[in-house]
Amino acid sequence: MRCTHTMELLPVVKECAWVSNTPTGFIAEAVFEDRSTVVFDVVVLPNAYPALIDAQFRSQRAESLDMVPLVMAPFISKESDELCRRLKVGYMDMSGNSMIHTRCIYIREHGNPNLFVQKQRSSKNIFNPTSRISSLILREILSDISRSWRLSALAEELGCSIGQVSKVKNHLCDQLWAEMTGEGLRILDAEAIMRAWSDVYGAHLPRMESLDCYTLLPLAEFEAQVQRAIEQNGFMACLTGHSGGVRYTSVVRYNRVDLLVHERDTDAFLVSIACKRVDSGANVRIWVAEGEEYFHDGRIIRSDHVASPVQIVLDCMNDKGRGEEMAVAVFEKEIAR
Repeated sequence: MRCTHTMELLPVVKECAWVSNTPTGFIAEAVFEDRSTVVFDVVVLPNAYPALIDAQFRSQRAESLDMVPLVMAPFISKESDELCRRLKVGYMDMSGNSMIHTRCIYIREHGNPNLFVQKQRSSKNIFNPTSRISSLILREILSDISRSWRLSALAEELGCSIGQVSKVKNHLCDQLWAEMTGEGLRILDAEAIMRAWSDVYGAHLPRMESLDCYTLLPLAEFEAQVQRAIEQNGFMACLTGHSGGVRYTSVVRYNRVDLLVHERDTDAFLVSIACKRVDSGANVRIWVAEGEEYFHDGRIIRSDHVASPVQIVLDCMNDKGRGEEMAVAVFEKEIAR
């Protein structure tokens, strides 16, 4: 077994052996050179989602007071690693990650990728931009995190299937970011959801088409022109990034206007505004959105069409400079309120 073999490689451990099987795994005992012993209560999980780890060790805590709890699984994610550290539960996975801290033993290795990703449930990430329905569902439930969302009502409201809503619900609950109550789905950790989503969104951002442009107009005058073009032509477009974020909270100054424009309106939109495409020195950046979900929960603030707080956070979190500062400010004021 990997557990006992790894222990025996430690200089202070004389031997480590399996003792007996349990309903959830097995018991192993390590014997040190000074003949003292440590007994490990090893729980084997096919999938080590935070919710499964939390439920398992919460129920076993009273039974394992004299043993060191340890979980083994194909892969321990960053979220599961953080939970294990909070619960003071060690782990070893089959992807090369481990954490054990007891007596004179300290083993810590993390950051190795999941070698079993194709075997995990919900292999298609709900945060992937190509998962448009999942994106729409996330945007809706994050529009009001104080509310409990009934899955059937959410599916009907968004025009999607209950199965698609359940996929999002399962992932959020597996990570302990949400829970199901008698009233429906309730968000527990919106910040963790947004950070995980921002990581995936940022990784895909280079694939999203963007147009660098330059306007001779003062930025405020250019933004006013953009709003008139949207109103007069019915373009699906809005301010985003820093220029959108300041409509929610004035945290940072900006010297570039960021716009989100639906791909079907891009050509006509460019004709209607006073800017030209450039290779360098841009003071306008247009992000070309492939789907309408990017504009879900968009707002009109003092006559300006502005992206939703969720979209602002996603865009700013992945912007260099003071982008994260803006993202945090908008999150705290508009999402976590």
